[in-house]
Amino acid sequence: MVSAFATLFLAGWNGGSTGALLPFIERNYNINYARVSILFVSTFLGYVVAAGGTGTLSRRVGFGHAMLISVLVELAGNIINSSQQKNFGLMCFAYFVIGIAFATQLGLCNAYFATLNKPLMWTGILHGIYGLGAFASPLVATAMVSRGVPYHFFYTTNVAMNIPVFALAWLAFRNLQALPQLPNERLPAEDVPNSSGVLRATLRNRAVWTLAIFLMLYVGAEESIGGWIVSYILEVRKGSPEGASWVASCFYLGIALGRIFLPPLNMLMGERTAVPVYLLFAIALECVAWFVPVLASTAVCTALVGVAISTFYTAAITAGGKLVPRALHADAFALMSSVGQSGSAFWPLVIGVMSTRKGIWVVEPTVVALLGAQGVCWLLVPKAGRRIE
Repeated sequence: MVSAFATLFLAGWNGGSTGALLPFIERNYNINYARVSILFVSTFLGYVVAAGGTGTLSRRVGFGHAMLISVLVELAGNIINSSQQKNFGLMCFAYFVIGIAFATQLGLCNAYFATLNKPLMWTGILHGIYGLGAFASPLVATAMVSRGVPYHFFYTTNVAMNIPVFALAWLAFRNLQALPQLPNERLPAEDVPNSSGVLRATLRNRAVWTLAIFLMLYVGAEESIGGWIVSYILEVRKGSPEGASWVASCFYLGIALGRIFLPPLNMLMGERTAVPVYLLFAIALECVAWFVPVLASTAVCTALVGVAISTFYTAAITAGGKLVPRALHADAFALMSSVGQSGSAFWPLVIGVMSTRKGIWVVEPTVVALLGAQGVCWLLVPKAGRRIE
């Protein structure tokens, strides 16, 4: 678990810095919101590759070796980003590579944690640690670039973290060939004769697709806030770069704290009830942040939105663990994670394009719409017997 925690912390560190660095990337390459959003498209393409390949890779080389390969691929992308600031196309390629690595790691970690006792608690801690990484990195990135350090030097911190993360993954996962299966969760042989049979069974599973779309909407809302809130604070609320980075960091801190401390309340209410309740709070807070033109109000509401939506990812993963046969977990969680993470590329891209035409103010209403769509999608998730945790 320590290896998985370190892996997700680095993923959060990597992803959380993008929003803080966007204004400096735009300035460095002299590009607008729409063009800088190609970074999100590149990441999305990486998620697509991971969605189709993670399950097959883990069966061919083993679960642990697939994890090790993903960490090495991530290291390659970070080396590219840390070594240059002249070629925007090369930076986009690095984001594509990192997208493949992150989606693969996320799918494998989610599948592994879904097999543990008390999966809601442990998955909440796992994704809370992701949030801690995303909380810290905007502060470090802003501190560096605001003091005249070229933005690409920030990625050297990612490279430095990648090395111990690989060492931990090697110690923890190198001998793990496949996830354990319970006897009552094995599929009949005729249903999953080979790798293609597992993939077909996964693609036919209604729960997988419903949860994948829910995650796409959730991650889209989360990354739209985290990716564009700095620009929103600078342009709409006329804040300072340091203040804007603190707003982004506090949003991710809210996510981290919520994922660590809210799961007991979720188990008390039940996941199906908890998600709609939190959504109502999140929509109300986003509307306050949108309509009240005060920087402090926007900052506080944004942080509290992070708390309110923090457990949605873990709720979806826990629901998937109950609804999807364990024999399908590697493919199912890879597909759910990759489709879900595609929202972190698609929706920020949509906001970037709309912002170029209409202005960055479109962030808030877009997030409100995404939150509402999540509520509709959650109601369509099949019901499962409640597991005592």
